[in-house]
Amino acid sequence: MVRFVVSTIPFLPFIIQEGGDGHTRSAGIELGFWVSCGYLSQAIGLLTSEAGHASFISAFTANGMFGARVPAFIWFGAIVSLIGIALLECGGSPPCVGDILNIFSAAFFGIHMLRTEHISRTTRKEKIMALLGYEVCTVALSTMIWFLLKDVFGNVHEWNITSFTWSMMWDGMNSFPWIPALYTGVFSTGLCLWAEMNAMNNVSATETAIVYGLEPVWGAAFAWFSLGERWGNTEWIGATLVLCGSLAVQILSSIFESSKDEFSDNSMHLNASSKQSDLSFSTVVVNQRKNLSDFHYNVSRGLKLADKCLQET
Repeated sequence: MVRFVVSTIPFLPFIIQEGGDGHTRSAGIELGFWVSCGYLSQAIGLLTSEAGHASFISAFTANGMFGARVPAFIWFGAIVSLIGIALLECGGSPPCVGDILNIFSAAFFGIHMLRTEHISRTTRKEKIMALLGYEVCTVALSTMIWFLLKDVFGNVHEWNITSFTWSMMWDGMNSFPWIPALYTGVFSTGLCLWAEMNAMNNVSATETAIVYGLEPVWGAAFAWFSLGERWGNTEWIGATLVLCGSLAVQILSSIFESSKDEFSDNSMHLNASSKQSDLSFSTVVVNQRKNLSDFHYNVSRGLKLADKCLQET
């Protein structure tokens, strides 16, 4: 909860400055809802699922939802990554309820990416920070509600407001891990959402989903060093496939984009040449018409002068 409350602080001035823009507010609340569901499912799933498994399951995203047009090379990378996830799940601990919740979390994050792609491209740049502010505030509010409901209903027989004292609150504040909360709030939440929002102005949600396939590599690496989780041969193969799927999408995507840019440049040159030829032809026609008009004008003027001279004589 503290993590998300901390992440809202840098965005509060932008929310106040923006005022009452209904479109920005509703879009930010929607994005905050999807990412809140993702964070909540992931947090509960991690209670029973291994951190390495959870990070690899997070690579599963809803790429084809809402009728998104997905190129063939992205489908190739997604299938390779999903095969790697399946191989990973075959090793280590058996599947559990936490893995199912992590799958739901990945689906929520996938929907969030798709909606972020659409909303970021329809929102003006000067309103992006306010949009992020509404999104992060929604996440912070949802986590506060979850925290209060969990404590109240989870310990309904033990919870008593009169039992709290100032010394208990002071001890709780001193023992609270403020440094991890500040780090995850500022960098893992605020900075990452800001980078994602700005990047998805140019990168599609499907490509972003495959790029996020690198997340489990880092998550499993930290789980290896900090939590002592170890892989078998099958899990190493799965991790390699996920990494290869992500790299394949990036390489093929760059080739595809370069060829598309080259094709568009050639088309522009052809159109420019065609327009230039049309303009040159039109110029000739206009000049001919202008010359004819001048000729008619001069003839008419000459006839009038001749008629005037005849009248004077």
